[in-house]
Amino acid sequence: MIATLASWQRTIDEKVLDDFKSFLSLNMRLEPRTVKATMEDVKRFLAQSNHVVSYENIEKYLQSYLAKKPKTYNSQITNLRRFVRDFLQRPDLIMSFKIAPVDDCQYYENLPTKEQLRMGFEGLKTARARAIYLFTATTGLRKGEILGLLKSQVDMSTRAAIPRHFTRKKRSGITFYNNETGQWLEKFLIERKDESEKLFPISDRAWRRIWAKASRNAGVKITAKILRAWFSTEMGELGTPDRFVDIFQGRAPRSVLAKHYTGQALERLKRIYDKADLKVLS
Repeated sequence: MIATLASWQRTIDEKVLDDFKSFLSLNMRLEPRTVKATMEDVKRFLAQSNHVVSYENIEKYLQSYLAKKPKTYNSQITNLRRFVRDFLQRPDLIMSFKIAPVDDCQYYENLPTKEQLRMGFEGLKTARARAIYLFTATTGLRKGEILGLLKSQVDMSTRAAIPRHFTRKKRSGITFYNNETGQWLEKFLIERKDESEKLFPISDRAWRRIWAKASRNAGVKITAKILRAWFSTEMGELGTPDRFVDIFQGRAPRSVLAKHYTGQALERLKRIYDKADLKVLS
């Protein structure tokens, strides 16, 4: 079988890449940032393989990622599958390479203490940075959900945040933020001069700077992913049942999430969130 695969190859030109980009957007209905990331990985693979797709070149390329983190390795396989399996219609070339197991529990180890979180907050000097920091810690949302969140998806009166972001693998939570966050969010929104519909218009560089400053002042690593894990752990310790933490963080089935978008169900979620009395600064 491998010998047969080794005899097949195809040279890829710019026209094929343009068609692939359209395929990702139109046929696969991927978001622009996912299309961009996929194209970057495929172009990296083609540059290494002299623009020739073959089983041998795929094997060599993935071997160069074996020493990297499992999630990094898996993202390469996922994006190559979109290109080789879905677009070029050659699943036989890629499907023998399996996704590496990932231990998600590693992100729940050595979480920062409440004091370290407070110190991280104090290392930030702008209202925007402080609002983003607290919003991330008290909503439990993912980075992509926070950066894509629109002002219209946040109810300032109830402190509800509903991104309504769904992909094949992820769904958004129906969550809330606490009073600490509300104070800094309102201050940031008053200071804003731009016309963006996004709640937090910010560049990748500025986003990274927030976590670098917070980590430096706290003396421990603090990132959006770590704060998401902290939220889950803290809410559990405060007595919030797991099924509601799953709703807040988007791990519940879509049918369950849909039932809580409006009305009494949403009000009940808010009561459950408020009952936990989640705090970061006190």
